[in-house]
Amino acid sequence: MIRYVFFHFRLLWVITLSISYLALTQMVTESRHPDVGGGSVEQVRSGNVNNSCHVPLSCLELPVTHSVTEARHIGFLKVHKAASSTMQNIFFRFGLNRNLTFVFTDHPNYFSRTTDRHLPLVPPRLRSGGYDILCNHGMFNRKTYGSVLPPDAVYIAIVRDPLQQFISSVNYYSQPGQLLPHLAAVPGNKVQNLIRMPQYDRTLFSYTRNTMARDFGFPVTTNPKTVADKLDELENTFTVVLLVEYFPESLILMKRILNWSLADILFISNNVLSKPKWSVHNLTVSDLQIFRKRNYLDYKVYEHFHARFWVQVRAEGAGFNEEVLHFRSVLDSLTLFCKGNPGEDQTLTVTSSDWNEDFEVTGRDCAYMRTDELKFISLLRRIQGSELRRSRRHA
Repeated sequence: MIRYVFFHFRLLWVITLSISYLALTQMVTESRHPDVGGGSVEQVRSGNVNNSCHVPLSCLELPVTHSVTEARHIGFLKVHKAASSTMQNIFFRFGLNRNLTFVFTDHPNYFSRTTDRHLPLVPPRLRSGGYDILCNHGMFNRKTYGSVLPPDAVYIAIVRDPLQQFISSVNYYSQPGQLLPHLAAVPGNKVQNLIRMPQYDRTLFSYTRNTMARDFGFPVTTNPKTVADKLDELENTFTVVLLVEYFPESLILMKRILNWSLADILFISNNVLSKPKWSVHNLTVSDLQIFRKRNYLDYKVYEHFHARFWVQVRAEGAGFNEEVLHFRSVLDSLTLFCKGNPGEDQTLTVTSSDWNEDFEVTGRDCAYMRTDELKFISLLRRIQGSELRRSRRHA
């Protein structure tokens, strides 16, 4: 009898937690196709959508113009723990296949650590002309990024549900080889206790607090007017902001806007922790409420770009969902092919469809998709002559 009562009590607790979590995140996850209110598809395409408020979808003015030719000048904001290594790998392969030039500094994989300046550049001695792609970690500032990229560069970023991004960060940076000092000090369940014990993470920005807002270059304040102004600035800068939770949909939207091919956005997930130690199931309803206030700025960023994303998808009109389904099917075939460890010259043929011409994927392509960030950067540095000095290789 005691076991029976305990079981049902725990079941009720789990159900309550799940319902509360869904309620807290309803605004950002309630539908794959939210209502766009007063902003019709025609208004979005023409740009006639009021931009005087935040998040309400009818108030978003969207930069949805598609590139007439293939966009090759890219500024990607590599947001921490938001599928950004997978995105970076896509940009690396795109540039490698076209002999484009990447921005590299004297740090192994960072462009900047502050918003006001970038780290010293390592010029490409084997290339002439300017840079094409910037996709290493950095703290965003349009002026700083624009100082090295062409004026016509397209700015792209990616965001993730703040709670999931936080949990991923805590798990990743709690590993022995990645352990951060402030996480080392947190006892027991680090996900739970970072929320319950604010003394372990007092600053507004860290790798476990408002990380996305920090990467987007927000100032150290929660002042509503300052936050709104910053969102306006980002709204007018970033052409596409992808959602981790809708990754295939995001890539198809990016492909269409950049005028890329289906072959350009193929991927195998990179830098994914296989066995996370803590999850949302370690949290109570009270924890979730506290967390939403604790990571307030990340929620402002995520909710804004989540709303905008679905307006952009609606603006794509008929055929978008069908292309996503086709893309998922191609990814399934790609996964099976690459899991077979094909030789470099073995090929997978993807037949033509309404959304792509015939193309082939080789075993070499699979190898590049699996190449980790630092190894890929080293390869690209050698190709363009931006090698690190030996003393900086382990910075």
